[in-house]
Amino acid sequence: MINNKQKKENNIKLYTYIIFLALTAIKLMHYLFNNYTISDYVLLIVFSILTAIAETFLILLPKVGGVSVSFALTFSAILLTNPLTVSIISAIGMILRCPYVDGKGRVHILNTPIYKTIFNVSQYIISFGVAGFVYEAIDKSFNLILIFFNPVAATATLVVYILLNTFFMSMLMSILLKEKLVYIWKTNFFSLLVNVILVGLLGIVLAFAYYSYGSGGLLLFFIPLLLARYTFKLYLDMRKNYFETLNVLVRAIEASDPYTSGHSMRVSAYAEAIARQVGLPQSKIDLIKSAALLHDIGKIGIDKNILNKKGELRREEFEKIKSHPEIGATIIADLSYLSNITDIIRHHHERNDGKGYPDGLCHSNISLETSILTIADSFDAMTTDRPYRSALSLESALQEIKNNEGTQFNPDIVDDAIIALKKAFFKIAEEKVEHVF
Repeated sequence: MINNKQKKENNIKLYTYIIFLALTAIKLMHYLFNNYTISDYVLLIVFSILTAIAETFLILLPKVGGVSVSFALTFSAILLTNPLTVSIISAIGMILRCPYVDGKGRVHILNTPIYKTIFNVSQYIISFGVAGFVYEAIDKSFNLILIFFNPVAATATLVVYILLNTFFMSMLMSILLKEKLVYIWKTNFFSLLVNVILVGLLGIVLAFAYYSYGSGGLLLFFIPLLLARYTFKLYLDMRKNYFETLNVLVRAIEASDPYTSGHSMRVSAYAEAIARQVGLPQSKIDLIKSAALLHDIGKIGIDKNILNKKGELRREEFEKIKSHPEIGATIIADLSYLSNITDIIRHHHERNDGKGYPDGLCHSNISLETSILTIADSFDAMTTDRPYRSALSLESALQEIKNNEGTQFNPDIVDDAIIALKKAFFKIAEEKVEHVF
């Protein structure tokens, strides 16, 4: 638990960091205004407006931030103009954005704490301003220009932007979470890498459209992107409604067993991480997430006095606890849209060596999805406090999984699971400060 003194010290670090970024951004803008001029006001206005629109209609994704074409617009501006114009475009886009956030409505500059706005605008100015410098410098040094586009300079620019943007965000998270900067930065860098490269390619297309056909050409490409965004948003909304329905059932489970509050959500996150590390397709990942959220639904049918008992369970009490996978599978089997996870729920307490329950299945008869859920469930149980014991440390829990490789757990996925659980454990901690910025 953080005491008032620690909280005060942390706030001092946070505000010092934000002030430093702000002063750096001001110094950079002063230099830019003294060394560059805005040569194309039409470009400045058009790109600023479209960037603000793109930021407004960004799609917030769970755990991975937001999806927006605003970076594509700003990157295309880097290819077409100078660092001063790029910095102004990025700042205006951030200041004027008005995205919708669940539970908060439209979020804009007038209802956002000033320190958040200062941080976001400052890190955008620095990241895009320096990236613009890099493109200009390399473009002049290497005469590889293809009409408007230098591939060497563009590649270097993308790398510099990712390095700066992820560093600024990671430093923020390090202060808020009190975790090591290097670990957080590595996680953010690789998470952002593919997205930035793909959106960067889109930026090249937008730059070509503006270079060849002016504002009309840019709009010709931008409007279909917004329509594609709308279609994608509809899909995400349906998917969100599905998982929200499952969350209602999860809350019913946790009402019967308060000591495991948050357990199903964490297990779902861990199972998803392992599934991705193993390389399963999205359809399988969603299947595992659903099963993980509902894996303990059978506890609804267990006496609360047994579930909440603080001492050691008697044999007959433990036998009743062991019936929850079967009860859960029976409940789920009656729901046609969830029937494909029945077996996973029924078998999530089976063991690789055949000593689990309720059916005593061994390795060859346990699905990969079930094996993933078993590890995720066990890991969360080990790393959270229970009435009868204290939580294990991250290192101890991972070692326990390794020690039971081939007996309790599927040896084919243990190594991948350990890698995924390390990342997911800290990711869940990061979510405690979700939407702070």
